[in-house]
Formats: sequence, structure tokens, C-alpha cells
Amino acid sequence: MAFTRLCQYSSTILCATGGLACICVVMAIVMFPGDPKVNIRREDVTLTDVEDYVIKNINPDNIRQTLRYLTTGTHLGGTEQELDMARYIGSRWQQQGLDQVHFVPYQVLLSYPSPTIPNLIKILDSAGQVVWVSAAKQKPLYAPEEASPDIPFTFIGYSAPANVTGDVVYVYYGREEDFDFVAASGVDISGKIVLARYGAIFRSNIVEMAEARGGIGVILYSDPEDYAPEGSNFVYPHSYYMPPSAAPFGTIKLLDGDPLTPYYPATESAFRIPEDEAPLPKIPAQCISYEDAWQILSRMGGPAAPEKWQGSLNVTYNIGPGLRESGWSLNLDVNNNNTMTTTYNVVGVMTGQEEPDRYVVLGNHYDAWLFGGLDPNSGTAAMLELSRVFTQLRNETGWRPRRSLVFCAWGAEEYGTVGSVEWTEQFAKQLSDRTVAYLNVDMAIEGNYTLRTKSTPLLTDVVFESAKKIANPDPLELEAGRKSVYDTWVVRRPDPNEPGLPLMQFIGSGSDYKGFQHNIGIPCMDTRYTHDNSTIGEPQYHTLYETFALASEIYDKGFHYHTAVAAMWGDLAVVLSESKVLPFSLVKYSNFISKAQDDIIERFGPLINSQNISLEHFTNAGKAINESVTNFNKALEYLDLKSALAVRRVNDQLMMFERAFIDPRGLPGRPEYNHVITAPSKNDAYSGTAFAGLIDTLSAIEEAQEEHRNDLWRTFAHHLAAVTHLLNTAAKVLTDDLW
Repeated sequence: MAFTRLCQYSSTILCATGGLACICVVMAIVMFPGDPKVNIRREDVTLTDVEDYVIKNINPDNIRQTLRYLTTGTHLGGTEQELDMARYIGSRWQQQGLDQVHFVPYQVLLSYPSPTIPNLIKILDSAGQVVWVSAAKQKPLYAPEEASPDIPFTFIGYSAPANVTGDVVYVYYGREEDFDFVAASGVDISGKIVLARYGAIFRSNIVEMAEARGGIGVILYSDPEDYAPEGSNFVYPHSYYMPPSAAPFGTIKLLDGDPLTPYYPATESAFRIPEDEAPLPKIPAQCISYEDAWQILSRMGGPAAPEKWQGSLNVTYNIGPGLRESGWSLNLDVNNNNTMTTTYNVVGVMTGQEEPDRYVVLGNHYDAWLFGGLDPNSGTAAMLELSRVFTQLRNETGWRPRRSLVFCAWGAEEYGTVGSVEWTEQFAKQLSDRTVAYLNVDMAIEGNYTLRTKSTPLLTDVVFESAKKIANPDPLELEAGRKSVYDTWVVRRPDPNEPGLPLMQFIGSGSDYKGFQHNIGIPCMDTRYTHDNSTIGEPQYHTLYETFALASEIYDKGFHYHTAVAAMWGDLAVVLSESKVLPFSLVKYSNFISKAQDDIIERFGPLINSQNISLEHFTNAGKAINESVTNFNKALEYLDLKSALAVRRVNDQLMMFERAFIDPRGLPGRPEYNHVITAPSKNDAYSGTAFAGLIDTLSAIEEAQEEHRNDLWRTFAHHLAAVTHLLNTAAKVLTDDLW
């Protein structure tokens, strides 16, 4: 193919006194000598040509070198170290030649440990003397950077600063049913310190439930049963399993974004509510290692916990309350500070050739609790390599995508998707009108076993097809005849309900797709390579030991798994930006809705019928979507692909489909979630639940006292009507009819 070679570059000028707050983007076009001064004709290059180029030109050594740089030090959100990372990413995109590079600042409330007074847990004897005290920091084990003096004291973001003393109660994973079991056992949480295991639900939900039940503090740890199942001799640095000294950081702010500017962007002109009115925890919480948790569990009194609540710390896990020794107690001392600071999003744009006002957005956050060897910087390194490949393709050939590619590096995600939520709040109207999809890679790898992908049903088919194009990075799988990422995915993580297909997980919350999917209805997916099912989660998640060494020596020595994720990410971006008609999975979505409706009827049908509430309109709306999808797909067969207006009309309808499920009033009691189908459950923000507003309300009705049920039934009926209306709206957006 004879292509025009065209290079564009941009440079960002920083004000001498204003840092990144004042930016000027300078654009220029440079023609290579001897090349004709015309752009590439789109008919001269096929979609397959572009896909092949992107997939084959990802360089694993480039990813390796970038990850090594990104993980040399800590870069906590809102700190000078995070700003250094923002400058580095922006500089790389300038050097690569993206058409635009923007730094977008937000003034937000973040949380930090005291630099001088550690957060500690102590066991006190009957005279108030200290018998034992927890570690202030995680101890270095292997990588040199683990001994850095910049490592902060161990903390949990947004924990209330407080010093409390009391009896301790063990509540297993801290789920609602676990708290209920403890209460049924005659143990009152009120006035107690709660000890819970990480792994089953989002840590914020544990703290929220403990606070609601009168708990005065929460201690969180990771049990070796879940994170080190092979025993203490086979842990980091000898394997990826969690060592005894690891204590995972995290946030316990339940609502996403800046806590002082709910629903609006945290810009200079923003109105900020007082901090004491912000939806932040009012009790202290602290994470500890499992070697420290042993010190508490081995001394606890009360009855033995149920067999399934027992862990592998070689002690009997008792529920409590309190310690066995008379008069002994537990002291929790947290010295965190909530601080106003600035975090930055870095946004780079490759402008589309034919539809520059349509965006395919790719995103990854770049802040980390500590080094971020996996979360998030394996993804950051992959994104910087992917943007290099796209600009190299443009520079070598003159090719441009049909639609614009927007690369986003998000700030302060670890504090509750702060940077991305503020951005989607600030630019909600433009993004809602113009964005095709958001493709998130929170981290490229958290293991090397198989692919793990979460997605709206609308992107299911395009994700499956891309996975089939990516060469299998696992040599043992190749020997077994499984040539693609997809082949391993379908074998190692099959869908239990769809024989022959891999498991596509439901998109919940907990990463930067939250604002896109759940607030403005942009179809999203998140993908990564993951571990096997021997652990409940990534064992080094948010710990000191999530280092470059973990990524490069234990998980991915040749960076082949990083490369596979980057290639698949790039292929998805190519297909969604280049396809003339958007390849959305309407049939998958329609079937998903029908099954979710059937599940509600099967689980709650008798309960709903007891109130003479009819589900007829609700189910008919689902049937209307099915019929509309069928008719729409038939009409596509006759679409005039040469008519730009006809193609634009069809694509607009496809883009409107996900938006149709957005209720501006939000879910019942949860105005921060607007998508009536894909929102996460209120009891676990990490997990997705179809029709969460309906199911959460029905579950509450089942558990409520009789005197509280009437109000809940009114809430259910109201939300049922709203969902039915939005389902009918979705059916109509696929037609040319007004009604």
C-alpha cells in the first residue's frame, strides 16, 4: 500500500508559576520530503490491515521499561509524586505526537496517614498496659524499593481519626448475613471493635454496616486461607501468594468522586459542602497483616465461630466479644488526616478523520497506594505502548481512525474513582452525546492464568471476537492446541450458563468505568489477565509487595501477558473506531434483560403477587425490546452504507440504546447510580446485579419488620414503573418513530 506519510506533534507549555494549571497546546503538521500532500484514502486500507498492525507492533520490552520507571517510587493520589507521574505521561504523549495533550486539574478532598504518628492496634491488659502492638509499616522482604523511607504508615483512606478502646468481635467477611449471624448469636456489635476478613465484599460496605450497627471501629485483614493457601513457605518472594507481613491499603469512602462536590465537578468554581456533611465514615478503620491478626484471634474469647468461618492461622477463631483474659481490651488508634489537594487527569487525543466528534475512550488510572506494580501501572505501561503504536501507524502511513481515540490517565482512582468521576461530571453532556464506548484496563495483569473481563452486554460480541485474534501468551496452552487468548479463556473460565462461551462478568463498580457506565450510560468494559481460583483475590493487592519484581519475575518474565492485554485493548479500539456500523450486541443485551426478568419472577414472584402488583407491563417492555432489536437488525441488512447520513442515523440509535436505561433520579435511595440495569448491589459495590434497584428493594422487604414494609412496597412499585418506562424507551430508540 502506498500511503502518504504524515506526522503531527503537539507540545505543552507550562506556566513558570502555575505548574500544570495553565496550559497551551501548540499544533503543527510536518510533511515528509517527497510525499504528496494528500491524506490517505480510507478505501486504501482495510480494517484488518489496521488490526494486524496494532496487534503485531506491541513491543513487550517497551512495556517492561515503562513499568520499571513507573514503579521506582510511590505515587499516592494528590501528592507531588503523582504529579510527577502525570508530567511523565503527558511528556510521553507529546513525544509520540498525539494531536492534543491536556492536563485537567481537580481540587479534591483526599486522605493521608500522619507522617509522624503511626496508626496502631494494641492489646491492653487489665491495668491498661500494652501487651502487644501492631506493625506501623509492612517490612521489606525482597525488592530494594520496599525499604524506601517514603513508604507511608499503613492506613486505610478516609478512616476517621480516633482513638477507641473496647471489646473485639469477629464477623467473618463482614457481609450483611455475617453481621446478622453474630446478632442472632446474642452478640451486640454496639460499642465493639469489629474484626473482619477481606475478600467477599467491598471494604467500604463492611465499615458502613459496622457503623450502622453501633460499632466503634473496624480492623481488616487478609486470611491466609484465602491469600496464601499453600502455606507460609510458599509466599512472596518465592511465589505470588501473600506473605504474613502484608497489609492491603484501600479506601472506605463508599461514594465515588470527590466527597465535597457530589454530582458536580471539583473545579475552582465548585460549591463545596462542609466536611462534616460529607458521606464519609465516622468510625476509625485500619488494615493489618495476618501475622498481626493472629495476635488478636489467638486471644479472643466467646464461642467458637462456625466451621466455615475458621481460617488457616492455626488457632480456633472465636466470635467474642472480647479477649479471654479478664479485663483485657483492644485499642485502635488512627491518626489520618483529610486534606484538600489537587489531582490531575492527563488526556491525549488522536483526532478522527471522518467522525472527529465521535470518541472511543481508553482509560487507566496511574495513582497507586504504593508502587503499583500490577494495580494500576501494568495497565499504564500497556496504554503508553498502545498510544505509541497508534501514532507510529499514523506517522508511517498517514492513516487516521474514522473516529477519535481519546487516551485517559486518571488521577486519584484509588480514593474512589475520583479523577474519572469528576471528569465525567464536568463533561457529561459532551460525553453522553459523542462517546461510542469506554475501554478500561485498571491493570493489565493480576495473574497469568486466563483473561478476566467485565462488560455491559452491548460489548460482549466485540470482546469475544477480539480475544480470538490475540495470540496465546501461555506456552503450555499453545502446546495444548489453544492458540488464542479466547481459547484459554473459554476452557479455564467457562460460563456456567452458556456452554461453549467464556464467562463475561457483569460490570459493577470499583474502577474508572463507574462514571461512564452507571451515570451517563456509555457502554464499558474492563479487562485484564488474572490468577486461578486458588485465592479469593490478587494476593498482593494494594500491599508493599506489589512491585516491579512481582510483575517481571513472578507473573510475566517476558511481558507476554502484558502484551496480549495491550493488543486486545488496541484491537477493540480499532474495531470500535473504524467499523462503519458500530458492532454492538443488541441480541445479547435483549436476551440478558429477558433472563434477568425471569430471575426476578422466579425468585420474588410469590412475594410480589402477594401485594397484587402486576409484572405484566414490566415483562411486556422486555418483549418490546426483543421485537425492536429483531426489526432493527433486519433493517440493517438493507442499510445504504454509502450514505453517510444513513450510517450516522443508525449509529446514533445504537449509541442511544445504553443511554436509554439512565434514570436521572437514580436508583431508590441511591441517586449516585443512574443505570437501572447494570448498577452494583448496595451491599457490595464491587459486584454487579441486574435490576439492582428492584432486587435490593425486594430483599429489604423480605428482611423488614411488618411496620416498615408499606413504605418499601411503595418504593418498589415506583421504581418498577420507572424501569418499565425506560425499557420501553430503549425499544423506541431503535426505531425512527416518535411513539
